[in-house]
Amino acid sequence: MKLYDAIINATRDAAGGAKRLPERPAWPDLGRSELVMQRDAAFELGGSGCPSVNYTCVTTSALPGGEGVFLLGRDLPELKKDTAFARIVVLQTEEISEDDEGHDMIRSMEYVRYHVFPTGYMVRVSSTSYEEQVRVSKEAVKRGINFAAVGAAYLEKYRAVKGVKAAQIVFITDEAVVKALQPNAKKVEDITKTLSHILDGLPTDCSHCTLKPVCDEVEGMKEMHLGRKKS
Repeated sequence: MKLYDAIINATRDAAGGAKRLPERPAWPDLGRSELVMQRDAAFELGGSGCPSVNYTCVTTSALPGGEGVFLLGRDLPELKKDTAFARIVVLQTEEISEDDEGHDMIRSMEYVRYHVFPTGYMVRVSSTSYEEQVRVSKEAVKRGINFAAVGAAYLEKYRAVKGVKAAQIVFITDEAVVKALQPNAKKVEDITKTLSHILDGLPTDCSHCTLKPVCDEVEGMKEMHLGRKKS
């Protein structure tokens, strides 16, 4: 599947300087959302009006650089104030089938986005603005929290999704790059929404479908849609 490949390539071009982080044990997961009060926070990622973006792309192609956690910009122990933030996920998966299994895979990948709860790392995701803000507690900083450990927690969850072969978690605190990546999020959301629409098997008249522009623009989407309608 190559539906997201153009955006993956654009992301790699913009964040080409990201470095692979050393493998670390996953940061402890609280199992539920934690409330970190402002008075207990060391800083916020994407807070105080700083730009922020979050999106997940899927491909059947091998991931250049392999599976792992990558960082462009300063790591958590180096931060002293609120900063720009992006968390981009690229997943290598099996071919997403045009049946219930394919639909379940998409839902499972979306589920992970909202269900990783690193201790002392309060995540607030906006599905409407495509932003992700994180409030990091002073206690977590004192205990040595870093992106390698937080990323390892995300990797564990994605590895557990049936059909996922490999994952890259890319953290970015470089403001210029975060801003450059922001337009990609809406495109990714449109592709995912259209893909879910197709996998749902909902009949549609393409000439009146609001998702037609996505099918027209994204390579392979129209073929998948037409194939689904025939079946």
